[in-house]
Amino acid sequence: MDTAGTERSGREVATGIYRFGTSRINWYVLEAEDGLTVVDAGLPAHWPQLGDWLAENGYEFGDVAALVVTHADADHVGFAARLAERGVPIYCHPADRSLLSGQPQGAPGWFYRNLWRPGFLRYAVEMIRDGVTSVEPVAETEPLAAGEVLPVPGEPRVVFAPGHTPGSCALSVEDRDVLFCGDVLATRNIFTGQEGDPQLLGAADEDHEEARGSLDRLDGLGSVTLLPGHGNPWQGEVETAVESAR
Repeated sequence: MDTAGTERSGREVATGIYRFGTSRINWYVLEAEDGLTVVDAGLPAHWPQLGDWLAENGYEFGDVAALVVTHADADHVGFAARLAERGVPIYCHPADRSLLSGQPQGAPGWFYRNLWRPGFLRYAVEMIRDGVTSVEPVAETEPLAAGEVLPVPGEPRVVFAPGHTPGSCALSVEDRDVLFCGDVLATRNIFTGQEGDPQLLGAADEDHEEARGSLDRLDGLGSVTLLPGHGNPWQGEVETAVESAR
Protein backbone atom coordinates (compact mmCIF):
# COMPACT_ATOMS: atom_id res chain seq x y z
CA MET A 1 0.00 0.00 0.00
CA ASP A 2 1.31 3.46 -0.91
CA THR A 3 1.07 5.60 2.22
CA ALA A 4 3.18 8.51 1.02
CA GLY A 5 0.11 10.64 0.46
CA THR A 6 -1.25 10.11 3.97
CA GLU A 7 -2.53 13.41 5.32
CA ARG A 8 -0.79 15.05 8.26
CA SER A 9 -2.77 16.68 11.05
CA GLY A 10 -0.55 19.46 12.32
CA ARG A 11 2.62 17.90 13.71
CA GLU A 12 4.88 20.43 15.44
CA VAL A 13 8.19 20.55 13.55
CA ALA A 14 9.78 23.55 15.29
CA THR A 15 8.77 25.76 18.19
CA GLY A 16 5.23 26.91 17.44
CA ILE A 17 5.37 25.75 13.82
CA TYR A 18 3.11 22.99 12.51
CA ARG A 19 3.31 20.92 9.33
CA PHE A 20 0.27 19.99 7.25
CA GLY A 21 -0.54 18.48 3.87
CA THR A 22 0.93 15.14 2.94
CA SER A 23 4.42 13.67 2.82
CA ARG A 24 4.65 14.93 -0.78
CA ILE A 25 3.21 18.44 -0.37
CA ASN A 26 3.73 20.62 2.71
CA TRP A 27 2.22 23.77 4.13
CA TYR A 28 2.60 25.22 7.60
CA VAL A 29 1.08 27.25 10.41
CA LEU A 30 3.26 29.69 12.33
CA GLU A 31 1.92 30.36 15.83
CA ALA A 32 2.70 33.58 17.71
CA GLU A 33 1.23 35.55 20.61
CA ASP A 34 -0.60 37.89 18.24
CA GLY A 35 -2.16 35.22 16.05
CA LEU A 36 -1.40 32.73 13.30
CA THR A 37 0.32 32.96 9.93
CA VAL A 38 -0.30 30.26 7.34
CA VAL A 39 2.70 29.63 5.08
CA ASP A 40 1.57 28.25 1.71
CA ALA A 41 -1.82 26.69 1.13
CA GLY A 42 -1.32 23.21 -0.27
CA LEU A 43 -4.15 21.93 -2.44
CA PRO A 44 -7.91 22.45 -2.12
CA ALA A 45 -8.45 19.09 -0.42
CA HIS A 46 -6.16 20.19 2.42
CA TRP A 47 -8.59 22.90 3.53
CA PRO A 48 -10.32 20.77 6.23
CA GLN A 49 -6.96 20.14 7.90
CA LEU A 50 -6.75 23.81 8.84
CA GLY A 51 -10.26 24.00 10.26
CA ASP A 52 -9.81 20.80 12.25
CA TRP A 53 -6.50 21.97 13.73
CA LEU A 54 -7.89 25.37 14.66
CA ALA A 55 -10.82 23.78 16.48
CA GLU A 56 -8.65 21.21 18.24
CA ASN A 57 -6.29 23.91 19.52
CA GLY A 58 -8.82 26.49 20.64
CA TYR A 59 -8.51 28.81 17.66
CA GLU A 60 -10.99 30.23 15.17
CA PHE A 61 -10.53 31.34 11.58
CA GLY A 62 -10.45 34.89 12.91
CA ASP A 63 -7.11 34.07 14.53
CA VAL A 64 -5.53 33.55 11.09
CA ALA A 65 -3.92 36.92 10.43
CA ALA A 66 -2.25 36.21 7.08
CA LEU A 67 -1.35 33.70 4.42
CA VAL A 68 2.14 34.08 2.99
CA VAL A 69 2.70 32.29 -0.32
CA THR A 70 6.35 31.41 -0.96
CA HIS A 71 5.47 31.17 -4.66
CA ALA A 72 2.32 30.78 -6.69
CA ASP A 73 2.46 27.24 -8.08
CA ALA A 74 -0.91 25.52 -7.74
CA ASP A 75 0.24 23.10 -5.03
CA HIS A 76 1.13 26.06 -2.79
CA VAL A 77 -2.03 28.14 -3.24
CA GLY A 78 -4.74 25.47 -3.14
CA PHE A 79 -7.07 27.01 -0.55
CA ALA A 80 -5.76 30.59 -0.68
CA ALA A 81 -9.02 31.86 -2.16
CA ARG A 82 -10.96 30.33 0.76
CA LEU A 83 -8.90 32.38 3.21
CA ALA A 84 -9.20 35.51 1.06
CA GLU A 85 -12.98 35.12 1.15
CA ARG A 86 -12.73 35.30 4.96
CA GLY A 87 -10.81 38.55 4.79
CA VAL A 88 -7.35 37.08 5.37
CA PRO A 89 -4.66 39.08 3.52
CA ILE A 90 -2.65 37.03 1.03
CA TYR A 91 1.04 37.93 0.66
CA CYS A 92 2.79 37.07 -2.61
CA HIS A 93 5.79 38.44 -4.47
CA PRO A 94 4.66 40.74 -7.32
CA ALA A 95 6.57 38.64 -9.88
CA ASP A 96 4.21 35.72 -9.14
CA ARG A 97 1.02 37.74 -8.87
CA SER A 98 -0.09 36.94 -12.42
CA LEU A 99 0.42 33.24 -11.70
CA LEU A 100 -1.72 33.49 -8.57
CA SER A 101 -4.49 35.45 -10.27
CA GLY A 102 -4.40 33.12 -13.30
CA GLN A 103 -5.19 29.88 -11.50
CA PRO A 104 -6.00 27.20 -12.44
CA GLN A 105 -3.01 26.81 -14.73
CA GLY A 106 -2.37 24.13 -17.31
CA ALA A 107 0.43 21.70 -16.48
CA PRO A 108 3.87 22.67 -17.83
CA GLY A 109 5.71 20.51 -20.36
CA TRP A 110 8.12 19.03 -17.80
CA PHE A 111 5.10 17.62 -15.93
CA TYR A 112 4.04 15.44 -18.86
CA ARG A 113 7.60 14.48 -19.76
CA ASN A 114 8.08 12.88 -16.33
CA LEU A 115 4.85 10.92 -15.98
CA TRP A 116 6.72 7.74 -16.97
CA ARG A 117 8.53 7.87 -13.59
CA PRO A 118 6.57 5.82 -11.00
CA GLY A 119 7.48 8.18 -8.14
CA PHE A 120 6.34 11.23 -10.07
CA LEU A 121 3.21 9.52 -11.38
CA ARG A 122 2.09 8.95 -7.79
CA TYR A 123 2.71 12.63 -7.07
CA ALA A 124 0.69 13.62 -10.15
CA VAL A 125 -2.20 11.35 -9.18
CA GLU A 126 -2.22 12.84 -5.69
CA MET A 127 -2.33 16.38 -7.08
CA ILE A 128 -5.28 15.55 -9.34
CA ARG A 129 -7.05 13.73 -6.50
CA ASP A 130 -6.60 16.73 -4.20
CA GLY A 131 -7.92 19.31 -6.62
CA VAL A 132 -5.01 20.85 -8.51
CA THR A 133 -7.30 21.52 -11.49
CA SER A 134 -9.81 23.43 -9.34
CA VAL A 135 -7.51 25.91 -7.60
CA GLU A 136 -9.27 29.27 -7.54
CA PRO A 137 -7.53 32.54 -8.47
CA VAL A 138 -6.72 35.27 -5.96
CA ALA A 139 -6.92 38.78 -7.37
CA GLU A 140 -5.89 40.95 -4.43
CA THR A 141 -2.52 40.42 -2.72
CA GLU A 142 -0.09 42.17 -0.43
CA PRO A 143 3.44 42.39 -1.86
CA LEU A 144 6.56 40.65 -0.60
CA ALA A 145 9.81 42.60 -0.89
CA ALA A 146 13.35 41.31 -0.51
CA GLY A 147 14.63 41.77 3.03
CA GLU A 148 11.28 42.93 4.40
CA VAL A 149 10.15 41.76 7.83
CA LEU A 150 6.48 41.08 7.30
CA PRO A 151 3.91 42.66 9.66
CA VAL A 152 2.31 39.28 10.39
CA PRO A 153 2.49 36.93 13.40
CA GLY A 154 5.98 35.47 13.73
CA GLU A 155 7.52 38.34 11.72
CA PRO A 156 9.22 36.28 8.97
CA ARG A 157 11.84 38.05 6.88
CA VAL A 158 11.59 37.71 3.10
CA VAL A 159 14.53 36.18 1.22
CA PHE A 160 13.83 36.74 -2.47
CA ALA A 161 15.22 33.73 -4.37
CA PRO A 162 13.80 33.55 -7.91
CA GLY A 163 14.32 30.71 -10.32
CA HIS A 164 11.81 28.04 -9.46
CA THR A 165 9.28 30.74 -10.32
CA PRO A 166 10.01 34.43 -10.98
CA GLY A 167 8.68 35.37 -7.53
CA SER A 168 9.98 32.49 -5.41
CA CYS A 169 10.88 33.45 -1.85
CA ALA A 170 12.06 31.85 1.35
CA LEU A 171 10.97 33.12 4.77
CA SER A 172 13.41 33.37 7.67
CA VAL A 173 12.00 33.31 11.21
CA GLU A 174 15.16 34.40 12.91
CA ASP A 175 14.17 34.05 16.56
CA ARG A 176 13.31 30.38 15.94
CA ASP A 177 16.17 29.55 13.55
CA VAL A 178 13.66 28.41 10.93
CA LEU A 179 13.72 28.87 7.16
CA PHE A 180 10.53 28.19 5.22
CA CYS A 181 12.15 27.51 1.87
CA GLY A 182 9.13 26.86 -0.36
CA ASP A 183 10.56 25.29 -3.51
CA VAL A 184 13.85 27.20 -3.33
CA LEU A 185 15.12 23.96 -1.75
CA ALA A 186 13.49 20.57 -1.30
CA THR A 187 14.39 17.46 0.66
CA ARG A 188 12.22 15.18 -1.45
CA ASN A 189 12.93 14.46 -5.08
CA ILE A 190 9.52 14.95 -6.66
CA PHE A 191 10.49 12.82 -9.65
CA THR A 192 11.70 9.73 -7.77
CA GLY A 193 9.95 10.17 -4.42
CA GLN A 194 13.24 9.75 -2.55
CA GLU A 195 13.85 11.72 0.65
CA GLY A 196 17.35 13.10 1.10
CA ASP A 197 19.55 16.13 1.61
CA PRO A 198 18.58 19.63 0.46
CA GLN A 199 18.38 19.87 -3.32
CA LEU A 200 17.06 21.99 -6.16
CA LEU A 201 13.97 20.83 -8.01
CA GLY A 202 15.88 20.58 -11.29
CA ALA A 203 13.58 20.13 -14.26
CA ALA A 204 10.69 21.63 -12.29
CA ASP A 205 12.48 24.99 -11.98
CA GLU A 206 11.29 27.59 -14.46
CA ASP A 207 14.86 28.87 -14.72
CA HIS A 208 17.21 26.32 -13.20
CA GLU A 209 20.36 28.43 -13.54
CA GLU A 210 18.65 31.35 -11.83
CA ALA A 211 17.45 29.01 -9.08
CA ARG A 212 21.01 27.79 -8.62
CA GLY A 213 22.32 31.36 -8.48
CA SER A 214 19.68 32.33 -5.92
CA LEU A 215 21.23 29.94 -3.42
CA ASP A 216 23.78 32.70 -2.76
CA ARG A 217 20.97 34.74 -1.21
CA LEU A 218 20.72 32.22 1.64
CA ASP A 219 24.28 32.88 2.80
CA GLY A 220 24.67 34.04 6.38
CA LEU A 221 21.50 32.50 7.80
CA GLY A 222 23.53 30.16 9.99
CA SER A 223 22.10 27.07 11.66
CA VAL A 224 18.46 26.52 10.74
CA THR A 225 15.62 24.08 10.49
CA LEU A 226 14.68 24.00 6.81
CA LEU A 227 10.96 23.56 6.20
CA PRO A 228 10.49 22.84 2.48
CA GLY A 229 7.45 22.62 0.29
CA HIS A 230 8.39 19.04 -0.53
CA GLY A 231 10.08 16.69 1.91
CA ASN A 232 10.93 16.35 5.57
CA PRO A 233 12.47 19.06 7.75
CA TRP A 234 16.25 19.29 7.72
CA GLN A 235 18.51 20.76 10.41
CA GLY A 236 22.00 22.11 9.94
CA GLU A 237 24.05 24.99 8.60
CA VAL A 238 22.59 26.81 5.60
CA GLU A 239 26.00 26.65 3.92
CA THR A 240 25.86 22.84 4.14
CA ALA A 241 22.37 22.84 2.62
CA VAL A 242 23.49 25.11 -0.22
CA GLU A 243 26.57 23.00 -0.91
CA SER A 244 24.39 19.88 -1.07
CA ALA A 245 21.97 21.56 -3.48
CA ARG A 246 24.76 22.71 -5.77
